[in-house]
Amino acid sequence: MPAWLDADAPERGALTVGLVRFKAGETSQRQGSIFFNFGGPGGNPLDFMPSIAYLWSTRSANHPLDGDKRRLADRYDLVAVIPRGLRGGTRFACHVAESQDGHDPTVDLADWNWVGYVRESRAYATGCAVDPLFAHVGTLQHVRDMEQARIALHEPVLNFLGFSYGTWVGAFYSASYPAHAGRIVLDSAMNYAGSFEDQVAEEPYERQALFAQTALRPALAKPTVYGLGTDAGTVLERMRNMPHRAREAWPSLIDTPEDLVAALTMADWVREDGESTGERLIARMKGYRFSKDPVVDGQIHDAARAFAPLIERGRINDPETAALVDLSVYHAVACGDTPWLKSAKALRNMANEIGDRYPASHGVPVTLGLTCLHWPSPPRWRPSLTALAEAPPMLMVQAEFDPATPTSGAMRAFNASPNAYMVLAHGMTGHGLFGTSATPCIERAVGRFLLEGELPSQRMSGCNFVPSPPTRHVRDTGELTDEQSVRDELQHRLRKM
Repeated sequence: MPAWLDADAPERGALTVGLVRFKAGETSQRQGSIFFNFGGPGGNPLDFMPSIAYLWSTRSANHPLDGDKRRLADRYDLVAVIPRGLRGGTRFACHVAESQDGHDPTVDLADWNWVGYVRESRAYATGCAVDPLFAHVGTLQHVRDMEQARIALHEPVLNFLGFSYGTWVGAFYSASYPAHAGRIVLDSAMNYAGSFEDQVAEEPYERQALFAQTALRPALAKPTVYGLGTDAGTVLERMRNMPHRAREAWPSLIDTPEDLVAALTMADWVREDGESTGERLIARMKGYRFSKDPVVDGQIHDAARAFAPLIERGRINDPETAALVDLSVYHAVACGDTPWLKSAKALRNMANEIGDRYPASHGVPVTLGLTCLHWPSPPRWRPSLTALAEAPPMLMVQAEFDPATPTSGAMRAFNASPNAYMVLAHGMTGHGLFGTSATPCIERAVGRFLLEGELPSQRMSGCNFVPSPPTRHVRDTGELTDEQSVRDELQHRLRKM
């Protein structure tokens, strides 16, 4: 789809914006389109739409929770505008690669390391500005492209399902085009009432609190099973004293007591060996007994095998995340959309504080802050959220324990949205809810709203989390497809966004 580089200055030329569409399964029943954004920023719908289309279109219409997904796939085209700069359209690229080698500024606190972080961040931001698309890759431009696609597809309104950063997009669209906003669902909401800097500033505290809730306290409650004793301070000190590469790689990924035991045990091995490789760690865990409980022991072994390869590259250079999130586009949006006010000194203080007080967190808020501090363009225009009062109601769904977009930030967005409704999955740890569990209030609320425009009876409601049962689905052609693996992979990808 051709689009103006700058809608306010058409003389600057045009670029190509990609569009993905899966047509409604039953043409005679078609009622419109549902647009999607899967987050990031920098996430490409090409990596998500096939799974969504498959999972929705193969549901049984008679299923009590999933039937609405089948009806949605039958009656609506599933559409995504590919955000500017990503494959499928005109590409944007920062011309200086990040070169921190996976090192974390909250772990490597020496002055000479900090000087290197500042220098590299400045060079990276300057290199991004070389690309001609530099000033034209942001939420403002993406929302304008969505509106152009709505018009081109002859849709009277834009229905939308956004995950993570996609919730920022959905709220931005509704506030920009309230008369054309349709049924807008915001799944795992960012604090779109604030700035990107506000969002990442909350991450260390929220990440530490989630770690305590899901990993630390359960482990301390069963000292004979997990072998970590009963004193939280002792465990946290062990985390702070991990060898550097282990601390860079593992703590921010610990979600369960099994993860915690695996990380602490292997950190001890790394210290004993001086230097260690993933291969060495995997060899050492063979025959090793992490727990007297055989089931728990197996789960710790699984966690250890997943963590071991990370010792050689750290967490920041995660190839899975790099494959799903285009970092050039990510920085163009995150740094260019809203102001970044922290100075280099304030960011250095943040690095020290995270390292000392939040050992289960990581240094991404610091590295992102340094890049955005040096971003060579002013923030873009964004609409006032007061315009949401002129738009139809939006539906928000949220996990109680969301590692990426915490409930505290989602509540700030909710409170700033006069027509919003929220449904909370109590006890759920997750990111990207709709279609990834059997939680009845989530699945029914989103399905009913997108299909019929039905809203919950109360602005704020919820129910207890229910995991999806393992399933296998047989296509009409007789081909056996592992539906569980498709759903698990989609859930895994959404959590990376």
